[in-house]
Amino acid sequence: MKSLLSVIPQFIFAMLLTGVITATASASENDEAARIMEAMQLYAEATPMDQFDTRRAELLGQSETILLDVIEKNPESLDAHRKLMGVYLQMRDYQNAIRTMQAAITLSPEDPKLFIALAILYDHQGAYEYAVPILDQALALDPDHQLAQEYKIAIQEKIERQNMAMESSTSPHEMATPHSMDEQTPE
Repeated sequence: MKSLLSVIPQFIFAMLLTGVITATASASENDEAARIMEAMQLYAEATPMDQFDTRRAELLGQSETILLDVIEKNPESLDAHRKLMGVYLQMRDYQNAIRTMQAAITLSPEDPKLFIALAILYDHQGAYEYAVPILDQALALDPDHQLAQEYKIAIQEKIERQNMAMESSTSPHEMATPHSMDEQTPE
């Protein structure tokens, strides 16, 4: 399972980098891309900082503001939604990250990676029972998606540990912890 846990941060980072600027983009698309790039530079600067560093919070807040502005001007910017989800994940603001990913899914309901990202967010929040049906949706779109298959197994194991803990009157938090607690590496 260690391999799965090491793949998840890479998967999220790859999702953040998805979206390429084309040479034929219009001026508004170029402005949007420049704003998104600015937000991602702030994000990249903040990411290696200590979680409790006030400068980190400021940088992530600036990135969030830029991305929200981009989305307000172009609600169909899937790239801005993906990157905003990453900012919220770094802020550990799972509620807004989930809402952002749900909005992204409405923009691109055929993309299994978006469903996997949403399941990852539910896992980070400890809401495993929501992650499984979301992974089922990803697998319905791409039945051979290895990360979705492995992640679903990992979530089901967490649910089983949680159920066993409840049955044995052991605190569920002693046996099943949210993904954000599984590994202590910075995201």
